[in-house]
Amino acid sequence: MRAPELIVGVLRGKGLLDPHTGLPCRELLIDRLGLALTRVRTHGTLVSLVLVPGDAEVAVQLRQTMRDDHTVAQYEPDLVAIVAEHPHGDAKPIVERVRTVTNARTGWYTSDGNARVHEVLFRAEAALI
Repeated sequence: MRAPELIVGVLRGKGLLDPHTGLPCRELLIDRLGLALTRVRTHGTLVSLVLVPGDAEVAVQLRQTMRDDHTVAQYEPDLVAIVAEHPHGDAKPIVERVRTVTNARTGWYTSDGNARVHEVLFRAEAALI
């Protein structure tokens, strides 16, 4: 077994990857969002969390549409999350890219790194309602 296959196997076994999509699950998303918040605080950039209602099919399409350095995760069975770091602005360019896949409403929040992980999640969820 090659190293990448072994890593994926371990992550799936620990429940960190969605078994249907192979994308990060909620726990891994939270970890990646925390790391992104630390990086943007250090580099003086921004991070946006975008939430999109969608199933596994939408999640896979979004993974194919987003940049490679964006995290696309199956946050809940019917909710996809995207974590994107960027130098300035807000999540509008990411939302525009999402719209090429689905016309579903989106909720998003952008932080300079001073918010905590659960605050970012809460604010993005609140924007989705």
